[in-house]
Amino acid sequence: MAKIDKRFQILFSEEEILLLKNEADKRGISQGELLRLALRNEITQKSDFTRIKALRTITELLN
Repeated sequence: MAKIDKRFQILFSEEEILLLKNEADKRGISQGELLRLALRNEITQKSDFTRIKALRTITELLN
């Protein structure tokens, strides 16, 4: 299957843009890459949390 790139626009306040720029500069990456990493981390953490929660529920059911 062909890869399809989708684009979207996010509106930030001036303060948020400045914070994003400063953090990206500290890490030596672009602002866009910092946003991609943050999004990826948020999704991964949520899915890990969901897995852990499900394992705990299963463990409780088995005890």
